[in-house]
Amino acid sequence: MNEPTADLSYTRAMKRLRHRRWFLWGIILIYVPAIWLSLRITGSDRATGVVFALWLLLVCVAVVRAAFALCPRCGNTFHMNGFIPVYLRRCVHCGLHVTQDSPSEKEADEEEKTPS
Repeated sequence: MNEPTADLSYTRAMKRLRHRRWFLWGIILIYVPAIWLSLRITGSDRATGVVFALWLLLVCVAVVRAAFALCPRCGNTFHMNGFIPVYLRRCVHCGLHVTQDSPSEKEADEEEKTPS
């Protein structure tokens, strides 16, 4: 039987992974409105360049955070296989889906069989 703390840490890891993914996609979606708003409010290319530089910095941080997130099942990076991040909804190593919050029954049986 799975321990509740193991399920809780697994659930937290998946929640953290999803949060990192949402942050990345949110930053990407904010680009056009932020640039448009900057141009509309300031009318300055220089100010818009600052907004772009800030956005680019945030994208870089979000990409790195999402790319190096670890899979709670296999312990490898969830989105990276080699040098290129692939932002799929499944772990590129073990196939864990991004919405799966608890270990599968098969995994739970395997954990019971392994001696501690």
